[in-house]
Amino acid sequence: MKQKLYCCLSFALIITSCHEGAGTSNQTIVKTDSTEVVSPNPDSSKSAKVDIMAGRNDVMTTEQLLSLIRRHKDDIEAKLPTLSKTEANDLYDSYLKTNEALVAKVMLSELNLLDKFYNEDAVNQTRVKKLGNLLAKYDLEYDEIGEGIVEIKTKSDFYDNIFKNYVSDDYKAYLAIKKEEDKVPYSADAGLLISFKEIGERVIVWEKLLAQYPSSKLIDKIKQQYQSYQSDYLFGLDNTSTIEFQNSEKAYINPENIEEFNQFMQKYPSSPTNRLIKILLKNFKDENIRNLIDSEQQKL
Repeated sequence: MKQKLYCCLSFALIITSCHEGAGTSNQTIVKTDSTEVVSPNPDSSKSAKVDIMAGRNDVMTTEQLLSLIRRHKDDIEAKLPTLSKTEANDLYDSYLKTNEALVAKVMLSELNLLDKFYNEDAVNQTRVKKLGNLLAKYDLEYDEIGEGIVEIKTKSDFYDNIFKNYVSDDYKAYLAIKKEEDKVPYSADAGLLISFKEIGERVIVWEKLLAQYPSSKLIDKIKQQYQSYQSDYLFGLDNTSTIEFQNSEKAYINPENIEEFNQFMQKYPSSPTNRLIKILLKNFKDENIRNLIDSEQQKL
């Protein structure tokens, strides 16, 4: 599953996150004087390069960027009915990259406002509300990450609404799951915002998707999300950890997590995740337990 930090140096915005919706490690780099966008996360290419900024003297306003996002979306929706399911899958993959790059540019355009998002000054709050209303017209919204950090993202059903009637079954299932999971915040301030039981259920959802579509073009994204949820289920995050006094002889697993693990194994006796739970219960005092779990995950 996934802390974030803003830095603006040498005309660059760097956003780094342990979580996007769940335990994965995400990074978006937008350079205003270059053409590079790098977004490794379950919903992006591992190395996507998009011409997002021709130069510092060619900066588009937020309104112009949003208009471009709308036109691009309209073009995609007009094209989809003419495509095969395989072609629609490919279009989703490419559209995701370019649309995320455009949303990143909107964030860069509104960096000052996002940095002052929680400033209680009346004028500032009016600007925050005005931008929020504008974003909503383009199916975008604020994403309050925690620790005073706010980003801009597409609404949870954005891609599902566009592609669900045109893509293959594996893509359709993937988009539907993402839509539902992205409706609620997953983590903030290095802590989980949903229960361990809910994370366990998400593990099963992705486990089934992985088993149902082992040859899907989305398999790497599915595995990454699946393993991310497994890790969060087993270890939690820094401020919602399953293990107290980790890496010491005093270490113990919180009783409520042990109870949850036992209920999970009883409810899903055939789940491959049970093997990881048993390894954790036996070896949680080992300082290399995370590496041990990571290694076992690759075997599942």
